[in-house]
Amino acid sequence: MELRHLRYFVSVAEELHFRRAAQKLHIAQPALSKQISALEHELGVRLLDRDRRGVLLTEAGRVFLSEAVEVLARADGAVDRARAVVRGEVGRLAVGFIQPALADLLPRSLRAFRRHHPGVVLSLSEETSRTALEGITDRSLQLAFVRLPVAPRPELRTEVVSEEPVLLVVPRGHRLAERSSVRLEEVAGEEVILVGRSVEPGLHDYYVTACNRAGFSPRVAHEVSSTSIALGLVAGGLGIAFAPASARLAAQGTVAHVPLEDGDLTLTMGALWRAGPRPAVLDNFLALRPWEDGDRPPVS
Repeated sequence: MELRHLRYFVSVAEELHFRRAAQKLHIAQPALSKQISALEHELGVRLLDRDRRGVLLTEAGRVFLSEAVEVLARADGAVDRARAVVRGEVGRLAVGFIQPALADLLPRSLRAFRRHHPGVVLSLSEETSRTALEGITDRSLQLAFVRLPVAPRPELRTEVVSEEPVLLVVPRGHRLAERSSVRLEEVAGEEVILVGRSVEPGLHDYYVTACNRAGFSPRVAHEVSSTSIALGLVAGGLGIAFAPASARLAAQGTVAHVPLEDGDLTLTMGALWRAGPRPAVLDNFLALRPWEDGDRPPVS
């Protein structure tokens, strides 16, 4: 039995007339009659009663009609869903991100993408830049937002999605809290909270190198696993920290964000994905460039 046999039967059952059903199906009436007879023979039951006055469904035919309509609806739905997957309208997009992306970049990008592709399920996981790179490499992630630069590899592709200045974050009441800006050398002697080198070696070394260029080695009081934890410790009066400007969007009232006069201190965020053929959902995400969306909250 093939789906076309079910479609033939449903058409005859709906029209209760072979000629009209044949016209609807764009086939010859004798061919349609032959196909229905073959279906009845295969099932071993009579589905239709035929006489000069027309066609009637038998009791078996009424039951079979209900089942046939359901089977055809499921088949049509499966075809529609498969085509939607090919177009990237449905499916799953696995996105990894480093914690600072939560302040602005990630929610802004996802809002823009969901407006255009509401049928795609977004699977999100917080990563470090290192674990995100591993996820892209082993294909457990399709896209990741990470700190740039990353070591170039032929199988990887990156695109810069944001660049923002680094700010100094200090507790309210700190001697630098009310300043309009500070020079980096003024941080010498302060207890600094850094993301650990084992977690984000590039970020850790970037801050340490900047301090060295300013003429001092930072007094690292605490090493933490994320910028958000560092800012929490700052709020508790346990030291000062560096953070991207977007961190002000999730700022606690017990900390102050002070611009650094060393204007070359910036952090670059990038989108990372594998080279080569891509699933349609990822193609749609990259084509949309949702990080360029204008729905950006103001940074006060």
